[in-house]
Amino acid sequence: MNRHIVLRAVGQLIVMLALTMAASVGVGALLAPVEGRNASIEIRGWAISIAITLAFGILLIVLGRMGAGQQKARSDTIMLRKEAVAIVGIAWLACSAFAALPYLLCAPSLRPDQAWFEAVSGLTTTGATAIVDIEAVSRTVLLWRSVTQWLGGIGILAMFVLVLTGIGTSGRKMFGAESSLHSADLTLANLRQTMRSLWLLYIALTAICGLGMLALGLTPFQALCHSLTTTATGGFGTENDSAAGFSTALKLWIILFMTICGISFPLYLTMLRKRSLAPAREHEETWWYLGIIAASSVIVLIEHEVEQFAEAPVDIVFNLVSIITTTGYATGDYDAWPLLGKEIILLMMIGGGCAGSTAGGLKVSRFILWLKFCRIELTRAFRPRLVMRQTLNGRPIPEGAMGQLLVVITCATFFFVSGSLLLHIFEPEASSVGCLAAAISSLGNIGPAFADYGPTKNFASLSTPSNLLLSGMMILGRLEYVAVLVLFSRKLWRHY
Repeated sequence: MNRHIVLRAVGQLIVMLALTMAASVGVGALLAPVEGRNASIEIRGWAISIAITLAFGILLIVLGRMGAGQQKARSDTIMLRKEAVAIVGIAWLACSAFAALPYLLCAPSLRPDQAWFEAVSGLTTTGATAIVDIEAVSRTVLLWRSVTQWLGGIGILAMFVLVLTGIGTSGRKMFGAESSLHSADLTLANLRQTMRSLWLLYIALTAICGLGMLALGLTPFQALCHSLTTTATGGFGTENDSAAGFSTALKLWIILFMTICGISFPLYLTMLRKRSLAPAREHEETWWYLGIIAASSVIVLIEHEVEQFAEAPVDIVFNLVSIITTTGYATGDYDAWPLLGKEIILLMMIGGGCAGSTAGGLKVSRFILWLKFCRIELTRAFRPRLVMRQTLNGRPIPEGAMGQLLVVITCATFFFVSGSLLLHIFEPEASSVGCLAAAISSLGNIGPAFADYGPTKNFASLSTPSNLLLSGMMILGRLEYVAVLVLFSRKLWRHY
């Protein structure tokens, strides 16, 4: 392991995080007075947070460069796959720690474990919060919450490390370890050009979403925060009641952009490059995703009509789309829905959006693959010599896909079971349903769960061990397990 490359890359990332903090404070300070609420900037807390982050990042860069100058085994510009994977896991842990500083040093002055929980929830776009009264928090801190989710939407490494280093195959490995993209999705052009295109598309969607929110009645600050977290499918808001107080037109606008951002971004790039909708016709994951939303909405709407449950159809669809895209906004208490509706919500929590989107969960493509592999094995039961050519989204399924699928599903199941049991031990007063749902919500990066941690509640009551546990599960789910678990392998850290 060339540790100097790892130190330098993580240091560059932390420096960029400090600069992002400063930009958030500047923009928040400009917009906060217009809001008429808590416009305090808390210069001292922000200054300390930025200074610590910047100093530590520069220190890592200097150490990395000094060590690289002394190392003679090979050039310090060469990065192997093991270093790329190590950077992913270490960078997410480091960035979460420094992103927590404003919550610790500024109001609401959370406990260290709560600040860590809030930062991880932001960067992983989970949206679970330990803050009780969101509207009392300063505008600069609220903007920072939204910015962390926006950075984590496509991936902090995708924006910082790859742009800074511009490395080839290892860069593709880093981005693949952080996101759910298939390597074939990164061949639209060279890696840097692809990354630039992804972020330009992401910025354009955010701008359009924000302008629409502004036109539909939100203040500039609200529109900025909600556009950042809607396109990131994150769910951090500026109001205590989430999106419940928004107009019907605004809810429909948010539904549209949550749905759009739950679809693969490389698919959009392919359609833009070809100037055609034809690629979408072959992208079966998108049709499954849209079909699940449509079918679930129809079923739940019928159930509500039969049960004579008084909730607006727009609110029902809003909550369903918010859950499948793992955004986490809420317009009511879906925990009070009839049983079938809650079961559908639970299945949507597990499934999530499309691979290559900003949504979390296991991804729709993995369930499609699972069904395809089941069909193959059932057919081989009576035709063992049959060779079946399988495709996904118009491309052949690569070798090793079954193994990767089993690893992700096995890890998800293991951490769900063990995490929910540990949470029940740490929180003996919480219900079993609440602990199970909180574990699913954390691994799927969803935010709200059921019972004790439902959409009308928060995670402020969690003990320190529970905060650390759920934070770790958020990172595991966001990086899809491998990039974190590999850090505990001794072989990864061996010298060449």
